[in-house]
Amino acid sequence: MYISKSKRPNGKYFISIAKGIRDPKTKKSKKIQIKGFGTHDLDSKSGKKALAQAEAELKEMIRLDEASRGFENFEDFIVSLSKDKLSLNHKNLGYLPYLKIFNQLKLRNFFSKMVRDTKLDYSFSDLMFYQVLGRLFNPSSKLEVASRKEDFLYDFSFVNSDNIYSSLDVFSGFNKHKSKELTDGVQLIKNMEDLLDTVDSEAKKILEYNIKNTSDELEQNIATYDKNFEMNENKLFKHLNDHIEKIIPDRNMSLAFYDCTTYYFESFDEDGFRERGMSKDNKRNETQVVMGLLIDTNGIPISYRLFKGNKHELHTMEEVIDDILNNYTIKEIIIVADRGLNLRANLEMIRGKGLSYIVGSKGSAVPKDLKEKKYNSSWNITSNAEAKYKSGYITSKRKVSQNDETYDELIIKKYSDIYKEREMYKQDKMIERAKKNIKDFTINATTKSKSKYYKAVENPKEKINIEIDEEIIKQEQENFGYFYIVTNKVDMNPAD
Repeated sequence: MYISKSKRPNGKYFISIAKGIRDPKTKKSKKIQIKGFGTHDLDSKSGKKALAQAEAELKEMIRLDEASRGFENFEDFIVSLSKDKLSLNHKNLGYLPYLKIFNQLKLRNFFSKMVRDTKLDYSFSDLMFYQVLGRLFNPSSKLEVASRKEDFLYDFSFVNSDNIYSSLDVFSGFNKHKSKELTDGVQLIKNMEDLLDTVDSEAKKILEYNIKNTSDELEQNIATYDKNFEMNENKLFKHLNDHIEKIIPDRNMSLAFYDCTTYYFESFDEDGFRERGMSKDNKRNETQVVMGLLIDTNGIPISYRLFKGNKHELHTMEEVIDDILNNYTIKEIIIVADRGLNLRANLEMIRGKGLSYIVGSKGSAVPKDLKEKKYNSSWNITSNAEAKYKSGYITSKRKVSQNDETYDELIIKKYSDIYKEREMYKQDKMIERAKKNIKDFTINATTKSKSKYYKAVENPKEKINIEIDEEIIKQEQENFGYFYIVTNKVDMNPAD
């Protein structure tokens, strides 16, 4: 390893720690960059500071490299370092695998290209990497993330909250002046609103006029900010997927699994995006945002979108799918989703875009003859002969009419011992809780809904005692182990 000083067309030098390696394919030697320290005039104050920093880090890298020799594996080396309290002072080394992935995905190159025409007093790619670490190791506010820079055995001395906020502006194509316009505009509106109740009617009209004009300008700037952010976000997704495909050549993006989740904030203040909605974390008052996510068969994300916290998950799918269609050339895409996203309008939307779907379905939505059939030896058996569980399926087809058009759907009824065991476990927990509640208090007709396993012993219009409804439990258990899958890909092999 050595200090590299590469001259740029403007006469300045890009300072980095580099290493010479031999390319296994071409058998020629080449230089790889380990860490960059920006472009500087070597005689300037910033240039001398960058060189000194590079030399100090190079010295430490060489020390660690030499210290690692003689160990059979990386784990032994880490254990030895953890005992070296004087040099490490309990520094975090867990970032190393992520640094390798970051470099494998060529993210340093991606972020460096974004800012090649922007003058910054920090390394944009290093700051983006630091923010990734912040989300991985200790998800928290930007202020908190900025305060933890000393946790890592890596020089993040340039990190501060101003630079973190600045990096988001840079990602949205906004310079410092444009960002300041936004901040000043918000403050100006606030100042004018504070004056409204202190002036006469004529002055009030002038203030209201100015507030409206300033608000309109702000909205235009914010719309531009959001548009630029989304554009660069799509470029980043495309870059990531292209490089993941190089690392995993047999990656299959034609089968995409869609799901929705919510992220809540420890805040009760809504702001037009962070809103109260149906929480998957069982939160009642906290604000949240909704995320729609598409992943491939390896569980690797393909694309995602964030939505307002009060948007229902059923209405999130189209935007994420459009991202895929607009940014990738995939011959065939099959959207896979659970039954919570099985809405006829969603299925029609998928079909209308020329795609296929495989979705879970509620038993109430399938043909009666299929619903009544129980697992037996006539079903197609899918389990391995050595497996300790039973599994099988039967199929049916139905005609679906929509907008004067009729098409076929394949319905698969699946049975699995494993699925049955899981449902039995969940039911046992609910019955246990219901029995405990009976002992604790008497429930009247209005609170009977606290458990579906309660039944009234006497007149439900009065305060009554209740007992567990064994008949309901039995009826539920008859359907345990069964689930339904619906697809418009009628020629598919159900065993797949």
